[in-house]
Amino acid sequence: MPVASAAGVFMRKTFIEFFAGVGLIHEALAQLGWKAVLANDNDQKKVRAYKANYPDVAFSDQSIHDLCVRGLPKVDLATASFPCIDLSQAGYREGIHGQHSGLVWTFLEKIREMKDDGNAPRFLLLENVPNLLSIDDGKAVDFLLSRVAELGYAVDIVQVDAIHFTPQSRNRVFLVAVLEEHAALNPTPDGDHHIRRYRVKQAIERNSSLPWHFFDFPPLPKRELLLADIIQPLPEKDPRWWDEAQTAYFWNLVETEHRQKLKALLEAGGTHYFTAVRRLRRRRVREQIFNVRFDGVASCLRTPKGGSSTQYVVEISNGALRGRRLTGIEAARLQGVGLQTSAPEFAIPDNETEARYAFGDAVCVPAVRWVVQHSIESFISGSQRRQQYWLFDEAEKAA
Repeated sequence: MPVASAAGVFMRKTFIEFFAGVGLIHEALAQLGWKAVLANDNDQKKVRAYKANYPDVAFSDQSIHDLCVRGLPKVDLATASFPCIDLSQAGYREGIHGQHSGLVWTFLEKIREMKDDGNAPRFLLLENVPNLLSIDDGKAVDFLLSRVAELGYAVDIVQVDAIHFTPQSRNRVFLVAVLEEHAALNPTPDGDHHIRRYRVKQAIERNSSLPWHFFDFPPLPKRELLLADIIQPLPEKDPRWWDEAQTAYFWNLVETEHRQKLKALLEAGGTHYFTAVRRLRRRRVREQIFNVRFDGVASCLRTPKGGSSTQYVVEISNGALRGRRLTGIEAARLQGVGLQTSAPEFAIPDNETEARYAFGDAVCVPAVRWVVQHSIESFISGSQRRQQYWLFDEAEKAA
């Protein structure tokens, strides 16, 4: 149902999804009643996964460079979970102007074209890795904030970890912007907010002259989902479980302190689940080790390209240890889909490698939903109330 905006124009909660991936931003927004007008991505594996879940959405698999936005209907929101590979600590580190992450400038050029057409989205939502805040001594995020502001938007920036929603440590930066003509400009956020600390706070202070609209976020929720809740039950004879040689390899490479903890748990009994990654340690010689997490959380999902990008599930049960690679279904669940309580019908690629790839390069649905709910959604609700008061006041004047 349309709702009134601050400018008295009825909003239909429509959006365009750039860098759409498998559609997890779409999923977060759909849960809040938003409707996609267009989605764009040119990674064919992700395109297949997106279309399997949203076959009715108009989809362009062109490069964003070639995407024509002229003549599109006016939308309320444009989203961009733009490539992180040039910004990530595990990536190329070429910065915000790199070949991949630099596509954000093409996205903003598309927004400029829409603005020139009289169809600027009322809101923007951009997402990327925390290193966006620190790479090039903060110049990357400064430049990005300035470019968004130049397009006529008031900005806000927050950092939210998926660990508050699913058992995955996945810290991400969200830039939320609203057209300045609708914004309530305020130069400083209220207090030392939990999602605007450290490098976020520094970025705000460095760019104090920009138009800021600080949304009123509540405290982050306490996670209820446990690691055991996302584990996919596999038959004992499933070939994905390590064989004896692979299990021996794990024991041989596991960090000494972690080996002692695992042995103690084996003796104590019970069923326990952990995640582990294989890393390269540099001391006197280069050596591979397995690091096990004992905090009931998975490390940040990444696209499976070997080394520490591969994540494993370790199970201790009935006095025995066994392990295997994280499955595609488990990766999806860590991103908040494929669960009984969240998007249970979401189509997950049957091919394990494709599924790990798709969800390793995606967003955490409940984290995105929380950010949108307490920024854009809250803004719309407040605008609707203001519009209702305005209509009531006008009716009283007419009487």
